[in-house]
Amino acid sequence: MTENNNPQDTASSTTTDAPPVIRDAQSEKILWSSICRNGTVLCEAGDDPFNGAVSETAHGILNRKATPGWEYFTLNNGDGWFGGSSKAKKNVEGRVPRLKGIKFHVYDTINDDGADEEPLIWVFCAVYNPEASSWPEQNKNQLSDVQSFIEKIVGLTEMPRSVDPEWRLGGTLACQANFAPILLQRMQEVTYLGTMARLSQQVESATELMQDNITAIMEREEKLQHMQEKSTKLQDMATVFKKKSNGLRRRMMMQNAKHGLVLGTAITAGVAIVVVPPLIAIL
Repeated sequence: MTENNNPQDTASSTTTDAPPVIRDAQSEKILWSSICRNGTVLCEAGDDPFNGAVSETAHGILNRKATPGWEYFTLNNGDGWFGGSSKAKKNVEGRVPRLKGIKFHVYDTINDDGADEEPLIWVFCAVYNPEASSWPEQNKNQLSDVQSFIEKIVGLTEMPRSVDPEWRLGGTLACQANFAPILLQRMQEVTYLGTMARLSQQVESATELMQDNITAIMEREEKLQHMQEKSTKLQDMATVFKKKSNGLRRRMMMQNAKHGLVLGTAITAGVAIVVVPPLIAIL
Protein backbone atom coordinates (compact mmCIF):
# COMPACT_ATOMS: atom_id res chain seq x y z
CA MET A 1 0.00 0.00 0.00
CA THR A 2 1.17 3.54 -0.66
CA GLU A 3 0.17 6.81 0.90
CA ASN A 4 -1.67 8.26 -2.09
CA ASN A 5 -5.00 7.99 -3.80
CA ASN A 6 -4.13 4.65 -5.41
CA PRO A 7 -2.78 2.43 -2.64
CA GLN A 8 -1.85 -1.15 -3.38
CA ASP A 9 -4.50 -3.74 -2.71
CA THR A 10 -3.23 -5.56 0.36
CA ALA A 11 -0.84 -5.32 3.23
CA SER A 12 -0.09 -9.02 3.26
CA SER A 13 3.28 -9.19 1.54
CA THR A 14 6.46 -10.00 3.41
CA THR A 15 9.84 -10.89 2.04
CA THR A 16 9.90 -14.01 -0.11
CA ASP A 17 13.14 -15.10 1.55
CA ALA A 18 11.53 -15.31 4.99
CA PRO A 19 9.85 -18.57 6.07
CA PRO A 20 6.04 -18.53 6.22
CA VAL A 21 4.64 -17.51 9.60
CA ILE A 22 1.33 -18.85 10.87
CA ARG A 23 -0.52 -16.04 12.65
CA ASP A 24 -3.68 -16.29 14.71
CA ALA A 25 -6.01 -13.55 13.52
CA GLN A 26 -7.94 -13.50 16.79
CA SER A 27 -4.85 -13.05 18.97
CA GLU A 28 -2.61 -10.84 16.83
CA LYS A 29 -2.55 -7.29 18.14
CA ILE A 30 -0.83 -5.62 15.19
CA LEU A 31 -2.12 -7.06 11.93
CA TRP A 32 -0.12 -4.95 9.51
CA SER A 33 2.58 -2.28 9.54
CA SER A 34 4.62 -0.39 6.98
CA ILE A 35 7.27 2.24 6.47
CA CYS A 36 6.80 4.81 3.68
CA ARG A 37 8.83 7.64 2.24
CA ASN A 38 6.91 10.43 0.54
CA GLY A 39 4.09 8.10 -0.39
CA THR A 40 6.29 5.17 -1.45
CA VAL A 41 5.99 2.01 0.60
CA LEU A 42 9.52 0.84 1.33
CA CYS A 43 8.55 -2.23 3.32
CA GLU A 44 5.49 -3.77 4.94
CA ALA A 45 4.62 -6.83 6.97
CA GLY A 46 1.45 -8.60 8.06
CA ASP A 47 -1.62 -10.11 6.48
CA ASP A 48 -5.35 -9.55 6.03
CA PRO A 49 -7.35 -12.31 7.75
CA PHE A 50 -10.58 -10.28 7.76
CA ASN A 51 -11.58 -10.33 4.09
CA GLY A 52 -10.16 -6.95 3.17
CA ALA A 53 -10.82 -5.10 6.41
CA VAL A 54 -7.12 -4.72 7.21
CA SER A 55 -6.45 -3.37 3.73
CA GLU A 56 -9.35 -0.92 4.00
CA THR A 57 -8.11 0.29 7.39
CA ALA A 58 -4.58 0.67 6.00
CA HIS A 59 -5.93 2.69 3.08
CA GLY A 60 -7.86 4.89 5.47
CA ILE A 61 -4.90 5.73 7.69
CA LEU A 62 -2.41 6.13 4.80
CA ASN A 63 -4.71 8.53 2.97
CA ARG A 64 -4.84 10.85 5.96
CA LYS A 65 -2.96 14.07 5.33
CA ALA A 66 0.58 14.04 6.68
CA THR A 67 0.87 16.23 9.76
CA PRO A 68 3.53 16.48 12.44
CA GLY A 69 2.95 13.80 15.06
CA TRP A 70 0.28 11.10 15.17
CA GLU A 71 -2.73 10.39 12.95
CA TYR A 72 -5.54 7.94 13.74
CA PHE A 73 -8.22 6.07 11.82
CA THR A 74 -11.03 3.69 12.85
CA LEU A 75 -12.65 1.30 10.40
CA ASN A 76 -16.25 2.40 9.91
CA ASN A 77 -18.02 -0.95 9.60
CA GLY A 78 -21.28 -0.40 11.44
CA ASP A 79 -21.74 -2.72 14.38
CA GLY A 80 -18.52 -4.59 13.75
CA TRP A 81 -19.59 -6.63 10.74
CA PHE A 82 -17.69 -6.23 7.52
CA GLY A 83 -19.87 -5.89 4.43
CA GLY A 84 -23.09 -4.91 6.20
CA SER A 85 -25.33 -7.59 4.64
CA SER A 86 -27.87 -9.31 6.86
CA LYS A 87 -26.62 -12.67 5.63
CA ALA A 88 -23.09 -11.82 6.71
CA LYS A 89 -24.34 -10.82 10.16
CA LYS A 90 -25.69 -14.32 10.66
CA ASN A 91 -22.27 -15.79 9.98
CA VAL A 92 -20.14 -15.58 13.12
CA GLU A 93 -16.98 -16.28 11.13
CA GLY A 94 -17.67 -13.19 9.03
CA ARG A 95 -17.50 -10.82 11.97
CA VAL A 96 -14.77 -8.22 11.79
CA PRO A 97 -13.62 -6.21 14.81
CA ARG A 98 -13.53 -2.44 14.59
CA LEU A 99 -9.91 -2.24 13.43
CA LYS A 100 -7.85 0.87 14.09
CA GLY A 101 -5.02 2.50 12.16
CA ILE A 102 -2.27 4.75 13.44
CA LYS A 103 0.69 6.48 11.82
CA PHE A 104 3.55 8.72 12.81
CA HIS A 105 5.42 11.21 10.61
CA VAL A 106 9.09 12.10 10.71
CA TYR A 107 10.31 15.05 8.61
CA ASP A 108 13.79 14.96 7.08
CA THR A 109 14.78 18.19 5.32
CA ILE A 110 18.61 18.20 5.34
CA ASN A 111 20.82 16.41 2.81
CA ASP A 112 24.38 15.19 3.24
CA ASP A 113 25.85 18.59 2.26
CA GLY A 114 23.78 20.41 4.84
CA ALA A 115 21.76 22.20 2.15
CA ASP A 116 17.99 22.30 2.06
CA GLU A 117 16.35 19.79 -0.26
CA GLU A 118 12.85 18.59 -0.94
CA PRO A 119 11.51 17.36 2.42
CA LEU A 120 11.43 13.63 3.02
CA ILE A 121 8.40 12.58 4.99
CA TRP A 122 8.83 9.20 6.64
CA VAL A 123 5.57 7.54 7.57
CA PHE A 124 5.41 4.72 10.11
CA CYS A 125 2.02 3.06 10.02
CA ALA A 126 0.22 0.18 11.73
CA VAL A 127 -3.21 -1.46 11.80
CA TYR A 128 -4.16 -3.13 15.07
CA ASN A 129 -7.06 -5.11 16.46
CA PRO A 130 -8.40 -3.66 19.74
CA GLU A 131 -10.39 -6.86 20.32
CA ALA A 132 -7.42 -9.26 20.04
CA SER A 133 -7.48 -12.00 22.65
CA SER A 134 -3.85 -11.36 23.56
CA TRP A 135 -4.63 -7.98 25.14
CA PRO A 136 -4.64 -8.24 28.94
CA GLU A 137 -8.10 -8.03 30.48
CA GLN A 138 -9.29 -4.48 31.15
CA ASN A 139 -6.23 -3.17 29.32
CA LYS A 140 -6.51 0.60 28.88
CA ASN A 141 -3.06 0.99 27.27
CA GLN A 142 -3.72 -0.44 23.80
CA LEU A 143 -2.95 2.81 22.00
CA SER A 144 0.21 3.46 24.01
CA ASP A 145 1.42 -0.10 23.32
CA VAL A 146 1.03 0.39 19.56
CA GLN A 147 2.63 3.83 19.75
CA SER A 148 5.55 2.29 21.62
CA PHE A 149 5.92 -0.30 18.83
CA ILE A 150 6.05 2.45 16.19
CA GLU A 151 8.52 4.50 18.22
CA LYS A 152 10.83 1.49 18.41
CA ILE A 153 10.66 1.08 14.63
CA VAL A 154 11.49 4.75 14.22
CA GLY A 155 14.56 4.23 16.38
CA LEU A 156 15.64 1.07 14.55
CA THR A 157 15.48 2.78 11.15
CA GLU A 158 17.13 6.05 12.13
CA MET A 159 20.58 5.05 10.82
CA PRO A 160 19.55 3.47 7.49
CA ARG A 161 17.14 6.33 6.80
CA SER A 162 20.06 8.72 7.11
CA VAL A 163 22.69 6.98 4.95
CA ASP A 164 21.28 4.00 3.05
CA PRO A 165 20.45 4.80 -0.61
CA GLU A 166 17.78 2.10 -0.68
CA TRP A 167 15.92 3.93 2.05
CA ARG A 168 16.44 7.44 0.71
CA LEU A 169 16.09 6.77 -3.02
CA GLY A 170 14.66 3.28 -3.46
CA GLY A 171 11.32 2.53 -5.08
CA THR A 172 8.32 0.54 -3.88
CA LEU A 173 9.30 -2.25 -1.43
CA ALA A 174 13.01 -1.42 -1.90
CA CYS A 175 13.69 -2.36 1.74
CA GLN A 176 11.30 -5.30 1.87
CA ALA A 177 13.89 -8.06 1.80
CA ASN A 178 16.08 -6.51 4.50
CA PHE A 179 13.62 -5.01 6.94
CA ALA A 180 10.24 -6.78 6.56
CA PRO A 181 11.35 -9.79 8.66
CA ILE A 182 12.45 -7.41 11.43
CA LEU A 183 9.14 -5.56 11.19
CA LEU A 184 7.18 -8.81 11.43
CA GLN A 185 9.27 -10.00 14.36
CA ARG A 186 8.59 -6.79 16.25
CA MET A 187 4.88 -7.13 15.55
CA GLN A 188 4.90 -10.66 16.93
CA GLU A 189 6.79 -9.51 20.00
CA VAL A 190 3.96 -7.12 20.82
CA THR A 191 1.48 -10.01 20.67
CA TYR A 192 3.82 -12.32 22.61
CA LEU A 193 4.38 -9.78 25.38
CA GLY A 194 0.64 -9.13 25.54
CA THR A 195 -0.07 -12.86 25.78
CA MET A 196 2.51 -13.20 28.56
CA ALA A 197 0.98 -10.23 30.37
CA ARG A 198 -2.50 -11.75 30.01
CA LEU A 199 -1.29 -15.14 31.28
CA SER A 200 0.54 -13.45 34.14
CA GLN A 201 -2.65 -11.57 34.99
CA GLN A 202 -4.63 -14.81 34.92
CA VAL A 203 -2.04 -16.54 37.11
CA GLU A 204 -2.14 -13.66 39.58
CA SER A 205 -5.94 -13.80 39.63
CA ALA A 206 -5.87 -17.56 40.16
CA THR A 207 -3.23 -17.15 42.89
CA GLU A 208 -5.31 -14.50 44.65
CA LEU A 209 -8.38 -16.74 44.39
CA MET A 210 -6.44 -19.68 45.84
CA GLN A 211 -5.13 -17.49 48.66
CA ASP A 212 -8.66 -16.28 49.39
CA ASN A 213 -9.91 -19.89 49.38
CA ILE A 214 -7.08 -21.00 51.69
CA THR A 215 -7.81 -18.08 54.03
CA ALA A 216 -11.51 -18.96 54.03
CA ILE A 217 -10.71 -22.62 54.75
CA MET A 218 -8.38 -21.68 57.60
CA GLU A 219 -10.99 -19.33 59.06
CA ARG A 220 -13.59 -22.09 58.76
CA GLU A 221 -11.27 -24.54 60.50
CA GLU A 222 -10.69 -22.00 63.27
CA LYS A 223 -14.43 -21.55 63.70
CA LEU A 224 -14.96 -25.32 63.71
CA GLN A 225 -12.17 -25.73 66.25
CA HIS A 226 -13.69 -22.99 68.39
CA MET A 227 -17.08 -24.65 68.18
CA GLN A 228 -15.50 -28.00 69.04
CA GLU A 229 -13.83 -26.46 72.08
CA LYS A 230 -17.14 -24.97 73.17
CA SER A 231 -18.85 -28.30 72.64
CA THR A 232 -16.18 -30.06 74.70
CA LYS A 233 -16.54 -27.50 77.49
CA LEU A 234 -20.31 -27.88 77.48
CA GLN A 235 -19.97 -31.65 77.58
CA ASP A 236 -17.55 -31.41 80.52
CA MET A 237 -19.94 -29.04 82.29
CA ALA A 238 -22.81 -31.45 81.66
CA THR A 239 -20.75 -34.33 83.11
CA VAL A 240 -19.87 -32.29 86.20
CA PHE A 241 -23.51 -31.24 86.60
CA LYS A 242 -24.61 -34.85 86.30
CA LYS A 243 -22.12 -35.95 88.95
CA LYS A 244 -23.19 -33.15 91.28
CA SER A 245 -26.85 -33.99 90.67
CA ASN A 246 -26.23 -37.64 91.50
CA GLY A 247 -24.34 -36.70 94.68
CA LEU A 248 -27.05 -34.28 95.72
CA ARG A 249 -29.70 -36.91 95.12
CA ARG A 250 -27.81 -39.42 97.31
CA ARG A 251 -27.46 -36.87 100.06
CA MET A 252 -31.16 -36.06 99.89
CA MET A 253 -32.01 -39.77 100.07
CA MET A 254 -29.74 -40.24 103.09
CA GLN A 255 -31.27 -37.22 104.81
CA ASN A 256 -34.75 -38.52 104.10
CA ALA A 257 -33.74 -41.90 105.47
CA LYS A 258 -32.36 -40.31 108.65
CA HIS A 259 -35.50 -38.24 109.09
CA GLY A 260 -37.61 -41.35 108.65
CA LEU A 261 -35.56 -43.28 111.20
CA VAL A 262 -35.79 -40.49 113.75
CA LEU A 263 -39.52 -40.10 113.17
CA GLY A 264 -40.07 -43.84 113.40
CA THR A 265 -38.09 -44.05 116.63
CA ALA A 266 -40.01 -41.15 118.11
CA ILE A 267 -43.35 -42.72 117.20
CA THR A 268 -42.28 -46.07 118.61
CA ALA A 269 -41.10 -44.44 121.84
CA GLY A 270 -44.35 -42.51 122.16
CA VAL A 271 -46.43 -45.60 121.62
CA ALA A 272 -44.33 -47.45 124.12
CA ILE A 273 -44.83 -44.71 126.72
CA VAL A 274 -48.57 -44.77 126.19
CA VAL A 275 -49.12 -48.51 125.91
CA VAL A 276 -46.50 -50.13 128.15
CA PRO A 277 -47.54 -48.67 131.57
CA PRO A 278 -51.16 -49.88 131.35
CA LEU A 279 -49.96 -53.26 130.23
CA ILE A 280 -47.65 -53.44 133.21
CA ALA A 281 -50.51 -52.40 135.51
CA ILE A 282 -52.84 -55.03 134.16
CA LEU A 283 -50.24 -57.71 134.52
